[in-house]
Amino acid sequence: MKSRTNTGTGVWDWTEIDWKVINKQVLKLQRRIFRATKEAQLKGSGWDKVKNLMKLIINSKSALALAIQTVTVKNKGRNTPGIDGYVAIKTKEKNRLMKNWNWNEVSPTKRVYIPKSNGKKRPLGIPTIKDRIGQAIIKMAYEPVFEVSFEPNSYGFRPGRSCHDAIQEVFTGLKKGSSHHWVLDADIKGAFDNISHGFIMDKLEGLPKRSLIKKWLKCGYVDNRIFHPTNSGTPQGGIISPQKRKYSPRWTPRSHIRKM
Repeated sequence: MKSRTNTGTGVWDWTEIDWKVINKQVLKLQRRIFRATKEAQLKGSGWDKVKNLMKLIINSKSALALAIQTVTVKNKGRNTPGIDGYVAIKTKEKNRLMKNWNWNEVSPTKRVYIPKSNGKKRPLGIPTIKDRIGQAIIKMAYEPVFEVSFEPNSYGFRPGRSCHDAIQEVFTGLKKGSSHHWVLDADIKGAFDNISHGFIMDKLEGLPKRSLIKKWLKCGYVDNRIFHPTNSGTPQGGIISPQKRKYSPRWTPRSHIRKM
């Protein structure tokens, strides 16, 4: 029988973690963050509560375990190392990550290229395992906050939403009798490659670990053993960066997901 999992500071054995308990604890915190953010926006106060709840996730042993599982077990890139050449496949390596985790290390990403349908290549930035774990934790804390402000008819890179939801939205908007008659297909060239770091940091004003996110943005990348600084843009390929995701409602309240 697996031992009871808690959010204390004791050393865990990876094989003894009860993942149902872990997911439940993190899910509960994310839902509390979502509700507190919604309430703070309506009242214009209560942001200290939101920040404190975010800090609970950031410092939670459960969130750390879930982040390590995401990066080393579930993620397709679990076998792809960053510039340090390190991956954590074996149980003892996961235990070591749990025991020695800290927020002090930020490393440049490793630049790799993947082919695009038009024959060109898309640059990806592969963070180290430790940076990926940190990004996974920050994503758990930040996503419920910003989800409150997103438009109800946006679907890209959001939890609980899929391409099928977007297709249904288009179908509903253009069906017979609708006042809509046009579809605009547009793309912002190099959007994520050129987005302003200042713009991102302004949106994160006052939130926990803001300075760490700035370090991730400014950490640069290594391409063919040559270091390149990053003064704008955000690398695609990390946990916290834009990426395709499978449909997974997770913490998102049912009332916040448009039914098909």
